[in-house]
Amino acid sequence: MDPFDDLPESNAKMPAGPRSRKVDQSGAICCRLERGGRVSVLLVTSRDTGRWVIPKGYLQRKEKPYRCAQREALEEAGIIGKVRKRPLGCYTYVKDRETPLTVSVHLLRFKAEGDQFPERTQRQKMWIAPAEAAELVEEPELQALFRSIDADNPLTSQDRLKPRRIEDRQSVADVVVSLATLQTSR
Repeated sequence: MDPFDDLPESNAKMPAGPRSRKVDQSGAICCRLERGGRVSVLLVTSRDTGRWVIPKGYLQRKEKPYRCAQREALEEAGIIGKVRKRPLGCYTYVKDRETPLTVSVHLLRFKAEGDQFPERTQRQKMWIAPAEAAELVEEPELQALFRSIDADNPLTSQDRLKPRRIEDRQSVADVVVSLATLQTSR
């Protein structure tokens, strides 16, 4: 089961969802699971202003938005992963101080990171907690998407090992008691 399936659609709380907006670009919120079960997300710098953003770009002819998000993550950050087809949400921003654009945002589960990618010399990247990412990006709708990830923790809800009782297996407490008994009876 995909851990991203449990994450609610954030735009249910926002006025307009991705289906009611014309999408100009597509972007990826790349997520990975850190030690201890903590989720981190990727931010990259924009090439022109140097501000922190997500990998995003224009859709190519006949390209699906989720495929565009996956391609942009690879081109801008060298990230390979599994992308969620259904958008997490969308946000708007103004490009070049004059053109408003709507970005469809898709979750991408990190699988690998390459060091040879087209824009490696033009951008910086960093993995941080979703709450910190929300503080660093400028767009309020994108901030809300990062906060929804931080609140719901989409990767750890399913990926964390859940203790299960295996038939004919002693519990840890029983093993400790039997080891203590074994040591004292010698």
